[in-house]
Order: sequence, then structure tokens, then C-alpha cells
Amino acid sequence: MVTNIKSLFTLLLLMAGILLAQDPQSLFQQANQAYRQQEFEKAAVLYQQILSQGYESRDVYYNLGNCYYRLNQVGQSVLYYEKALKLDPHDVDVRYNLELVNLKVIDRIEIPPRLFLFEFWDNLKNFYSLAQLTRLVVILFAMTILLVILWLFVKQYRLKRWLMSLAAILVFLTIFWSYLLFIQSHTFTEQRQAVVLVSSVTVRSAPDDSSTDVFILHEGVKVHLDELRSEWVKISLADGKSGWLRAESLAIV
Repeated sequence: MVTNIKSLFTLLLLMAGILLAQDPQSLFQQANQAYRQQEFEKAAVLYQQILSQGYESRDVYYNLGNCYYRLNQVGQSVLYYEKALKLDPHDVDVRYNLELVNLKVIDRIEIPPRLFLFEFWDNLKNFYSLAQLTRLVVILFAMTILLVILWLFVKQYRLKRWLMSLAAILVFLTIFWSYLLFIQSHTFTEQRQAVVLVSSVTVRSAPDDSSTDVFILHEGVKVHLDELRSEWVKISLADGKSGWLRAESLAIV
């Protein structure tokens, strides 16, 4: 009898939670209103509630970055601008605001010069986001199939040659962008980036508090994650420096 009452009580709590839970659109409007009223902490909490429901979007990340910028939380601001940029690499507003907040980052990472071809290749790989690149490959593949079907039904010789030539070009483009999709997917899963959220953290030579201090990083600097070992992560910077720090001081982009 007691077990049945507990089960019923749990079910009622669950139903109440479902009824009280606000949809993301409603939360988004409330957060925007709070931001317009300069209630930045309240707005940030509401945006975070949207993310906690499993939703993500460029707008939510971008607005969160704006909230934390206003609150002078440099690390959090960089983190969410970077998340927005991953979803939309060409967004001018996100890039501009990210440049602004990076001016507040203490650490200045000097990137060694690279050959033009390497720079061009990296820009090409990152020209589209992962979702955009996936859509592009699907569209190219569908267009190729459609042209092949048309080729099978067309009787005119010249038109068949034209369709086959166009299909060959689309096949090449599909293979090329599929290759870039594979590379970007690998980068997305294997070469993760993170942002330092604490005011400062000491990077050590080994995953041990008694190991040698290598250098110090400050809030907002972006790092590459190379290895995870218990509570420690091995990080590297764009200038080639590397070392170990505690995972709790970072947030993955």
C-alpha cells in the first residue's frame, strides 16, 4: 500500500514538472525581455534553462555570450561565442563580438606564420559548419541521382552527353565535399577545443600537483584538448606550448 502511494506521488510530481516546464520559445522570449531590461543575470539563467532542455541554437549561444560579456565574465562569454560560431562560421555579429571579448583576454598567443596553401586549406575545411556541410553533400548526391535518372530516360544524344558531363561534375563535387565532411567530422570528435573559465590556472609538466610549473593561463584563452587522464587534461596552444591542468578549470566548446 505504501509503495503504491509513493509511486502515485512520484507520478504526480513528474506530471507537475511536465506541466510547469516552459517551452524553449517562451523561455527565449522571457530571456530576451530580461536582457532588454538589463537584467543580464536573469537572462543568462533563462537561456541556460533552454540549453538544459536539450536545445541549442546560434541565437541562444550568441545571446548568452552577450549576457556574460555584460557581466564581465570573459571566459563564459568566449565559450558561448565560440559555440555560436561552430553552428554558423560566417556570422559577422558573432565574429565581431568574439573579437571584442578577446581583447579582454590577458594571454596573447603568438601564432607562428604558416604557408599560404596550409592557411587556404584550413579556411576551406572550415568554410561550412558540420551541419551545413552535411546538407550540401546530401543535396549534391540527390542532384547526381536525379541527373542519372534523367539520362536513362532521355533519347537525344546531345542532351544525354550534356547530362552525363554535368553528372560527372556533380560526382566530383560530391566526393570532394564528402571528403571535407569526413575530415571535419573527425576534427569535431577528436580535436576538441576548450576555454579557460577560472581567473588563472597553472599549467604543469605532468598530471600531478607536485610536478613542475610550465606556464600560467588566464580566463578566456582557448586551448586544444589532447589527452584526458582522470581529473587532468593535457592541453596545447596555437603557438606549440603544452602541459597539464585540471579539467574543472575548462569548458569544452
